[in-house]
Amino acid sequence: MLSLKKLSTNLVRNYGPLGAVSTSLYGSTSQPSPSRPRATEPPKRVVFISQSTDVFSNLAFEDWLYKNWSFEKRSILFLWRNSPCVVIGRHQNPLVEANIPYLESAGVPVARRGSGGGAVYHDHGNLNCTFFTAKERYDRRQNLELICNVLNHDFGIQARANNRDDIVVGHDNKVSGTAAKLGRTSAYHHCTLLVRTDRQQLRLALQGDKTIQSKATHSVSSGVANLGDIGGKDMTVEKLLASLGRTFLTEQEQDPRLANGFTLINPTDDWFPGLGKIEADLRSVEWIEGKTPRFTISRSVSLPPCLAGTSASANITVQAYHGVVEEVRLEDGLMACEELTDLVLDISTSLKGTPYTPGIFCDISNRLRLPQPLHTQRSFL
Repeated sequence: MLSLKKLSTNLVRNYGPLGAVSTSLYGSTSQPSPSRPRATEPPKRVVFISQSTDVFSNLAFEDWLYKNWSFEKRSILFLWRNSPCVVIGRHQNPLVEANIPYLESAGVPVARRGSGGGAVYHDHGNLNCTFFTAKERYDRRQNLELICNVLNHDFGIQARANNRDDIVVGHDNKVSGTAAKLGRTSAYHHCTLLVRTDRQQLRLALQGDKTIQSKATHSVSSGVANLGDIGGKDMTVEKLLASLGRTFLTEQEQDPRLANGFTLINPTDDWFPGLGKIEADLRSVEWIEGKTPRFTISRSVSLPPCLAGTSASANITVQAYHGVVEEVRLEDGLMACEELTDLVLDISTSLKGTPYTPGIFCDISNRLRLPQPLHTQRSFL
């Protein structure tokens, strides 16, 4: 098998400035391009396999390929897997979709991808597939049928695509979710396949705060299953990867020369200039939190005796947009004393424009418990 250095050296030689060398799992398969006119050729097929398990590197390569390659004369299947992480859709709220306190304590990152759809949990026990084509050839049902055929023929698993374009087995247990991105000339469809995913961690990771009110895209809860529990010991991520890649290549029976084998790629800036900037953007707070649609969240906050009046608590609502606090308001202001109303208004003014964090209500509660003489004195200044 070729070394990474030799693979990198051969990128330009084999595919031009935006390509990669072909390396089969069964040995090198580098070949010159067919000599017949390119205009008459059906699209070439190539399988890329990432050697990284970093979610941000892999998402960056996905985006880099989408932005930099033309798929007019080639179709790509990108196969990749990640260390434990949660990936949310472009238009989702991470607080709603993911258990942020738990993930932070466990050191599990949350990433926001460029496509829509719902939140998913990744670990080494699942396989991610991205199908790249020209927009005019985009066909996600065809891609799902390819996967289902592999599961059926190679592993004896009766899988099917439902009307939501999920792949399900048995009594509609989900083994794959799907999402896509379509541009002016290019498109990709990607999905994740649960093979031997830690389902307990999956459940913990995706327990977000469902009390948040937002127009963000919400994930649809489904019962899930592992393909490994159905296909037995023969079902592994490695075997599934090999079967999917082989089927994708050999499906183009009309001209075997157009199947370029499996290609190992290293998603770094050295291999793909400009990828590092994309990865940095994907890691940024501005992208992960700053793209969150407007949302509101309400909590009951206990009051100190001097502010309690007829109630020992108050309903406080925080509104945020793109991860930044817009407003803090008192929901039952008509029943509150004037001092409490003024104090909440002061708190709203001081918090406006600051990053929203799950601990904001603790902060508000602490501010309400500040010695009241100081607050009263400040009001007269």
